[in-house]
Amino acid sequence: MMMDTTPEHPRDEAYYFEDFAPGRIFRTPPFVASAEQIVRFAEDYDPQYYHLDAEKARHSIFGGLVCPGFQTASLAWGLALKTGLFRHCAVAGIGIDRLRWLKPVREGDTIHAEFELAEGRPSASRPGIARATFDYRMLNQHGETVMTLSLIQLLRLRPAGAPAPLK
Repeated sequence: MMMDTTPEHPRDEAYYFEDFAPGRIFRTPPFVASAEQIVRFAEDYDPQYYHLDAEKARHSIFGGLVCPGFQTASLAWGLALKTGLFRHCAVAGIGIDRLRWLKPVREGDTIHAEFELAEGRPSASRPGIARATFDYRMLNQHGETVMTLSLIQLLRLRPAGAPAPLK
């Protein structure tokens, strides 16, 4: 298993479907969950007291303010985009499978995603496009997995004559 561990330097090379070899794990830049970001997301998308009010959240099963689960799921893709790997090849997301929230993401936690190609194949009906499934793990600063999901995407195949990225 090979790990790409350069999240602070987004990729400038053009990546395409063929460049995501199974077993190669990519790591995203980190994200620090602030109270302001948690509350802002929750106000619009998940207005429950343990996402909105730190004092009331202390009396919840979480014992404090926590990120909404869908905020964590959204961050998985948002952080993956920051790697630069999908800049040239992303066409569309078409689904999420096996989404699991395993631990709460708390105010002050630093999380990042690790992802790898689980399976993929060129499309039979769309020339130049492949269907790819990536397995994601979101981890906190203690190395604990807080969320997993499989993201299904459409990616561009490498155009004729396009150079391969540096490995």
